[in-house]
Amino acid sequence: MKTPVKILLIEDNPADARLVKEWLKEAGVEQFQLEHAERLDSGLKLLTEKDFDAVLLDLGLPDSQGLGALKAVRTQAPATPIVVLTGLSDEAVGMRAVQEGAQDYLIKGEIQESHLIRSLHYARERRRMEEVLRRNNEELSAANEELATTEEELRSQVDELLRAEEALRQASANWQTTFDAIGDTVVLLKPDHEIIEINQAGLKALKKTREEVVGEKCYRLFHKADAPIEECPFTKTLANHQAGFSEVIVDGKTLELLTYPVMDGNNHIKAFTHIIKDVTGRRSMEEQFLQAQKMEAVGRLAGGVAHDFNNLLTAIMGYSELALDALPEDHPEHNHIEEIRKAGERAAALTRQLLAFSRKQILQPEVLCLNEVVSGMTKMLRRMIPEDVELVAVLDPALDRVKLDPMQMEQVLMNLAVNARDAMPQGGKLTLETANAELDLAYSRSHPEVQPGHYVMLAVSDTGCGMDEATQARIFEPFFTTKEKSKGTGLGLSTVYGIVKQSGGSIFVYSEPGKGTAFKIYLPRVEEVLEPKRESAGPRELPKGAETILVAEDDETLRRLIYEILQSSGYAVLEAGRGEEALRLAGEHAGPIHLLITDMVMPGMGGREVAVRLAALRPGTRVLFVSGYTDDAIVRHGVLERGVAFLQKPFVPEALLRKVREVLDAPEGPGV
Repeated sequence: MKTPVKILLIEDNPADARLVKEWLKEAGVEQFQLEHAERLDSGLKLLTEKDFDAVLLDLGLPDSQGLGALKAVRTQAPATPIVVLTGLSDEAVGMRAVQEGAQDYLIKGEIQESHLIRSLHYARERRRMEEVLRRNNEELSAANEELATTEEELRSQVDELLRAEEALRQASANWQTTFDAIGDTVVLLKPDHEIIEINQAGLKALKKTREEVVGEKCYRLFHKADAPIEECPFTKTLANHQAGFSEVIVDGKTLELLTYPVMDGNNHIKAFTHIIKDVTGRRSMEEQFLQAQKMEAVGRLAGGVAHDFNNLLTAIMGYSELALDALPEDHPEHNHIEEIRKAGERAAALTRQLLAFSRKQILQPEVLCLNEVVSGMTKMLRRMIPEDVELVAVLDPALDRVKLDPMQMEQVLMNLAVNARDAMPQGGKLTLETANAELDLAYSRSHPEVQPGHYVMLAVSDTGCGMDEATQARIFEPFFTTKEKSKGTGLGLSTVYGIVKQSGGSIFVYSEPGKGTAFKIYLPRVEEVLEPKRESAGPRELPKGAETILVAEDDETLRRLIYEILQSSGYAVLEAGRGEEALRLAGEHAGPIHLLITDMVMPGMGGREVAVRLAALRPGTRVLFVSGYTDDAIVRHGVLERGVAFLQKPFVPEALLRKVREVLDAPEGPGV
């Protein structure tokens, strides 16, 4: 069954409308469906609501005349064929309508059934062809779009492939760059020992090109062997599939050898990574660190021993002085007591050396030019070295300033000069040199104890017998000596080491057997101004006084000694064996207490706390601290806090009396 043609008739003349309907009916109404509108606006409304196969349009409508009706219908239904109905006099208009897009035109009065049917069939066929063309165009457009999509996908795949290729090339370049940037020798090996790849560090070590190395057997290049050697970890890894490690010494260098297996997906070894690391510098720094730890441990032991001895020596020397003052010189026991005093002084010197080595002595640093210390010691050194040893001083006139204890630095120069003198029994040359030095990061890496920065260098060098490496490794240890038993205690260089370290510096020794020795000391440069010279006081009579002094000392022997020294010089003395007892006496005593003399380290309450609490009870009481140790609150790294009165053990009666008078006569009381 054919699909009927849907026709819209827009005609205001009822007779013409009936005529068209009759023609359509006679032609077979089952082939046509006709809807009729008498006005243009009614027809346009139907076009918006329904879809028609053709429009029969009268150009003479009540609400539109001429081609305006055609334009309105074409605008509303641009794809629908339009057959124009016009009067005989309007044939020219009909022709123009065709030119404007109408499918055909029929002249009223001349319309025949065959004409109308043919026009409608033609319109229907045209519409069908247009529909076929439209579908073909749509299919062609869809095919073009699909082709464009396929082309774009193909282009995208090509771009992705190019990017992947570039990424692979870049990754390969990055891997090669990273591989060559590794500072250790890295070799990739086949299981048969053939070299696959080697980095630049390995080529540099072998002094060969990559072409000369790749494809060669590793044992031939690295071990100069004709077959694999058992010591190489590669051989072990090949056997047990585990990472291998060994350490060997080659041409004086310590080398770490590490081998790692590279496994495939089936857990089979497909290659090896072999790493050769030069750890000579690291091993050297480890040895330096261990040596420093040993020196520190020995130092703590020596410092503790010296601290305990200081209390005993203060009592021995103090009572010896009191006994000598009480006995006439012709007394038979006078010489015996004098020998006791001298032995005490020698023991005190020994404990000072132990404290110097352990960095637990009290320093009184000042800003100075090291040239002055060296120049001041030159005359003394000339008297103590033989005439066949030439003494030369090379001093930098533009030397920077340092902050240190000048007396301790004189001790350093003295000990180094004595050591140099003993190393040149047949004569030679002793050189003292100063210079400014800047130690950079590279120097700090090879000498971990040194921070990069500006330093003042003091060098003491000789042309003597020199030392081997084993001796140099122990040169600063206390009691270590290469001299005969009667010619040294083994504390000279350990004292130098302790003083330099406590002063914030570093000391290094450079020596070879038969080529002499050089000690180089680096002290931090300071920007502070030079301190004015202090006039030394001449000998005076022992001072006396009548003030009241509170003594807090847990060592009974030493406390009694201090009591006798002070009382014999006119002072009123209150004694306390503990800090708590000292505060109780201070609270109970009715009169003034002018001075507190307290040991720093006591059981229970220490000297610092006693002084602070006493200041709250008696604000006017001045304080003198005594101790043989530097691990106290008033001492920071061996340097006294500003404004603190301190007397170091061991001391003799004269030193105590002068220090007491100095504190009491000061314009303002020293701070706690």
